[in-house]
Amino acid sequence: MLERVSPTLAKPVRVASFWTAIVLPFLYVPLLATGLSDSAETLTFLGLLALNLLALYVGHSYRR
Repeated sequence: MLERVSPTLAKPVRVASFWTAIVLPFLYVPLLATGLSDSAETLTFLGLLALNLLALYVGHSYRR
């Protein structure tokens, strides 16, 4: 679908999504190390997790 919407941006978006999906879990470490003690930390963790899932979905076909 990405190729149909914007063929010139498809590859850069896939590359960025692929590498974002790789790097993003490193941001979980400080949150999980200190514990998810309040709702702001929990929402931040869930937001990062959702962003990581989106990046995995968009970048999964990079280098195919």
